[in-house]
Amino acid sequence: MSFVEVRDIFHSYGDRPIIERVNVEAEEGAFLSIVGASGCGKSTFLRLLLAQERPTRGTISIDGADPALEPGLDRGIVFQRYSVFPHMTVRENVVVGESLRLGWGRFFGADKRAANVRADESLARCGLDHVADQYPATLSGGMQQRLAIIQALTAKPRVLLLDEPFGALDPGTRVQMLDFLQDLRAETGMTVFMVTHD
Repeated sequence: MSFVEVRDIFHSYGDRPIIERVNVEAEEGAFLSIVGASGCGKSTFLRLLLAQERPTRGTISIDGADPALEPGLDRGIVFQRYSVFPHMTVRENVVVGESLRLGWGRFFGADKRAANVRADESLARCGLDHVADQYPATLSGGMQQRLAIIQALTAKPRVLLLDEPFGALDPGTRVQMLDFLQDLRAETGMTVFMVTHD
């Protein structure tokens, strides 16, 4: 039995079909890229995997569980347009990503200090350590996108969904972020689905 099983998925908006007869099996820890022209249903497929939408027909199962009725902590997503918490510093955004595993728990004392150290290590690895105490509004779009990626990765979901996550990044940073993603995937065993045009 595969970790992610997509069986005979169809999805329509009204009478307009978007996805027809999609079947996918992925082992835990796999990295799958979804490539296609604009409007062919790539982002819709990610929303179905996230359980943000339900397929018109067919089923999606993760680790043998019944199809999810709504998004859960076992699935993380990074959208093409970055989404971070504007009222938190860069470091706090990374720490909150990690705290999601605790059901929005908060760190205190030694646990908080340790979480800050881990956040700083991730930020340094991605070239954002110099802005750790700043707010997202002070960052460039590419820097905010890197922050959104780090935040999603530190939550360590079992399935990570990436919708054109590197589109706003320069080529060097794109390679750096892909290396960071691959290292974290190897460390955690997360399964990754990435939509890309490149």
